[in-house]
Amino acid sequence: MPLTDSWYRASTETPVYPPLRGRQQADVCVIGGGYTGLSAALELAEAGRRVILLEAEQPGWGCSGRNGGQINPGLACDHGLLEQQLGRADALRVWQLSLAGVRLIQQRAERYRIDCDLRSGILLVANRPRQLPELRAWQQQLEALGYDRLSFHDRGELNQLLRADYQAGVMDSGGGSLHPLKYAAGLARAAAQAGVLIHGQSRAGSIAQDATGVSVSTALGQVRADQLIIGGNAYSAGLLPWQQRRFLPIGSYIGATRPLGDLAGQLIPSRAAVCDMNNLIDYYRLTPDNRLLFGGRATAGAARLTKLRQTLRQRMAGVFPQLADEDFDYLWGGQVAMTASRAPHFGRLGNRVLYAQGYSGQGVALAGLAGRLMAEAVLGRSEGFDLFARLRHLPVPPGTGVQTAIRALALGWYALLDRRG
Repeated sequence: MPLTDSWYRASTETPVYPPLRGRQQADVCVIGGGYTGLSAALELAEAGRRVILLEAEQPGWGCSGRNGGQINPGLACDHGLLEQQLGRADALRVWQLSLAGVRLIQQRAERYRIDCDLRSGILLVANRPRQLPELRAWQQQLEALGYDRLSFHDRGELNQLLRADYQAGVMDSGGGSLHPLKYAAGLARAAAQAGVLIHGQSRAGSIAQDATGVSVSTALGQVRADQLIIGGNAYSAGLLPWQQRRFLPIGSYIGATRPLGDLAGQLIPSRAAVCDMNNLIDYYRLTPDNRLLFGGRATAGAARLTKLRQTLRQRMAGVFPQLADEDFDYLWGGQVAMTASRAPHFGRLGNRVLYAQGYSGQGVALAGLAGRLMAEAVLGRSEGFDLFARLRHLPVPPGTGVQTAIRALALGWYALLDRRG
């Protein structure tokens, strides 16, 4: 993925961590320097464990430092799927855990003094009249679970929050947005201060598990640990056997305009983050310096920069016609790990390896929660992790060509559904 030069990276400084060298010993080795791995490492270090974290690039390089920055309670799948697979009581527990994941961001930002532009408020908006019953049903379903942070706004009321042509919207004051790379960098600093040994430029190669521990090799060193946590999500590559691969990596892209000045507040008076209800979604929000971050454009294969820029500009102008002549100062992308059901995928390899992945576009809160739940499982409190691990997933067939074809078919079907009146 060449599109890594984001506005996030240009607007903050991040520390550089040295590569692993030689043989090292740890209680727990963590692979992945995103929200999942950093969250797990921080929890374990504060519980007194010796932790070594390996990151192929630098902390926050992957989706945790490049995403849309939108904080959503819940999972990307429908709650009815959770009830079908887990039963009503345990589905409610999963929902409540997802709320804990949102609170965890707020608590960590405050406790570790992470200045990450944290802001409350996210709007889910209906593009077409046929989506209105679904929007109402979604609000009623969450309110039936005891969630009281939602407010419905019809077309006229919505215009006071967002100056765009949508049918209606629901404001979730419990969700919000942040600067994802600042948050990832803050978690890395907190983890390092707690005693985690973080190593950048340390791509995990072979993993060997035996009766006494786990060995993880990199180009320049090796870690021997009692237990291993894999938190690479869409960038896990060959770390998991293909039989455990339950997600497909889907490309998602974001552009950042120039600072728009007073026009920014005219576009989104509420300054809430926004996501529409299409299958191939548009999502966007304002930055503190009044840029519009506009994202979407899922792809099955590699994206061509020129075509990507043209498509994102057209979609932005479709939402805000007054921005038809605006270009992007920054354009970047990354891989989102999508499962067939859109529920996250938790699991174990043997007795010493845990993993979590497949957040399906809602990983800002879920990934941090997953890290905490894996840390708790290592510490002997596995109830939350085991609950998520009960969710069943369709396997992903091996072979890059087959996977690309599946992605293309799925995206084509979703695009067809979105074009319906």
